[in-house]
Amino acid sequence: MEEITITQNGYNGLYMSYLYGKVRDRFSFLPSTCGLRKQGERAEIAFKTEREYCPYVRKFAEEHIADVMSIGYKYAYFDKRLPLPLLSRTKRRLLLTALVAADYPDDKAYALRQIRGMEEYCLDGTFHFRMQELKKRWDGIIEYIPTDMGERGLEGFIEFLVEDGEGKVFLKNGKVYDEEYRPLTKSLLTGVETPVGEILIGGAERVYCFGETDEDTAAFLKKYYGEKAVFC
Repeated sequence: MEEITITQNGYNGLYMSYLYGKVRDRFSFLPSTCGLRKQGERAEIAFKTEREYCPYVRKFAEEHIADVMSIGYKYAYFDKRLPLPLLSRTKRRLLLTALVAADYPDDKAYALRQIRGMEEYCLDGTFHFRMQELKKRWDGIIEYIPTDMGERGLEGFIEFLVEDGEGKVFLKNGKVYDEEYRPLTKSLLTGVETPVGEILIGGAERVYCFGETDEDTAAFLKKYYGEKAVFC
């Protein structure tokens, strides 16, 4: 048996629960054990399975740890440093999510390079000591965002982001799926899982909607996607 361990000092239930759920559910068919435990301010995920399966589990875990860094930690980084007083709470969340989505593929690729092959994955330690280049990039973005940014600036940025999208996603009864019909839940790492957040992070050019679409999501799609949002 071999063990894959993910830890975090300064317990944050959101990130660890997300990773635990992803790894546990994906590899439930293996002869394995997977546990999440908390000791004081430290949390640990321990996944044990046969050595031959570990490379696949490790690769999967690293992909999702990179998501935690490039979505969860990035959102929290901006949330702490961008007060944006002219935007409502909802509009501010929308802008922060769009900022996370804008460079998501590049940020994730960088994070993956930093964590490949680690013996133990410590989330906070990895972020503080191995993600310096990412934080420099993020600081540059923060300097670029004016403190008095209002709704017109927000709208312009989202229009630019949508225009640069690729591929497609599917929206069905409030859930978003990728082109292979796999459910997308990355927006949960921003603290709130929403269809709009998932669509932005998904970076799609087109959105195909089936079933009921809530008013806020429908309004967002009609405003920013127009004919590129298809309601079936």
